[in-house]
Amino acid sequence: MKKTKNILLFGWNFIKHPIQNASIIPSSITAAKAMLDNIDFSTIKTVVELGPGNGVFTNEILKKSSKNTTIILIEIEKTYVDLLNKKFSGKVIVEHGSAYCLNTILKKYNIDRPDLIISGLPFSIPGIKKELLNPIKKHTENGTIFRFFTYLPPIMKHIYIDLPVRKVSFVLKNFPPLWIYGIN
Repeated sequence: MKKTKNILLFGWNFIKHPIQNASIIPSSITAAKAMLDNIDFSTIKTVVELGPGNGVFTNEILKKSSKNTTIILIEIEKTYVDLLNKKFSGKVIVEHGSAYCLNTILKKYNIDRPDLIISGLPFSIPGIKKELLNPIKKHTENGTIFRFFTYLPPIMKHIYIDLPVRKVSFVLKNFPPLWIYGIN
């Protein structure tokens, strides 16, 4: 029943805001595991997740992270913020806001740079601006690991042209199938 509620919430949010919600259903657990593949979590002290939606990636981050890891979720959609606060109460910090406020939110918690940024944002959607990528680029130049996915690699190439991205994985067991890319 809980899974059905999550899918319905996701579908409703997609209908309301298709630019903010790239898919009609949440990412698969297979996609979440692939997103975190080959990351040494013993060195990760701070994780930021951009656009966590209903928390599919967050669940996997929590499984791999130590209890001392600071995990900050930045979500713009209020219904997801409420869900995340309820679902992960006391385990993560949930910030209701835009990913464009990444550095402001990091400053709020006295964090110079996160060790890992996971993005659930729809980067293949035309609404994503390069201004969002500038702080991420700066963090990756200082060692931050960045992982993101796209459903349409050719469309996202112009956005990431200046970044040293590499393909991490292709996940067929997701609807729609997705490509995972990363830096560092």
